[in-house]
Amino acid sequence: MYQTLIKPAFADIKTFILDTLFPITCLSCGKEGDFLCVNCKSLLTKLEHQRCIACQKPSPFGLTHPSCQTPHMADGLISFYDYHDKKVSKILIAGKYFFLKDIYKTLATMVAEKINNNFPNLLSPNSYFLTPIPLHPSRKRWRGFNQAEILCQSLSTELNLPVADVLQRRKLTKTQKDLKKAERLQNINSAFTLSSKILNPKSYILNNNFILVDDVTTTGATLQEAAKVLKRNGATKVICLTVARD
Repeated sequence: MYQTLIKPAFADIKTFILDTLFPITCLSCGKEGDFLCVNCKSLLTKLEHQRCIACQKPSPFGLTHPSCQTPHMADGLISFYDYHDKKVSKILIAGKYFFLKDIYKTLATMVAEKINNNFPNLLSPNSYFLTPIPLHPSRKRWRGFNQAEILCQSLSTELNLPVADVLQRRKLTKTQKDLKKAERLQNINSAFTLSSKILNPKSYILNNNFILVDDVTTTGATLQEAAKVLKRNGATKVICLTVARD
């Protein structure tokens, strides 16, 4: 009984101390209260066009052009914010490198609203599984979380779509943003495989559709490599989803 009463009290005290010593402030304007205030949410630069993940040219709904499509390629890429906007890049970089995982819950809510409004075809019952782009175990231990997993979990709640964490990263890669295009392809080659934590992961993949989730994409190389694993193991359709595009 006492434990039932004491635990919430300690949790409240801990929250009070943290909020007093380290108040939550907007990563864009510095206003106290949230990592991203209501005003700054509206000021983030939205992408004008969706683009084909293969050729990077504009494409309706981000679908891969038929002329670009190959059997093991992602079927589309949807992104919502422009990473060239310094406010957008600052938020995503701060989330990862200052270990502010709650910012990804806020971003997921924003993304979910846009999907509801603009991509309702993704939301039909039993239509898609959400799958996070995995981090290498050593990088996840250092950061303490995988931002793609947090995005998936929050999107699952917002959109009522199930999560299928069926991939793992078997190769510790360099940070993609620091590499040229050819180096990115080499760096990420064979980086992913089926998860060893799931019994018979192929049964989850065969004849199912997936939304691969990450925070940001540049060339799409990481997403394409992960999509390749899903397609080779029987996935019917793979749509990639990121908060921002560089």
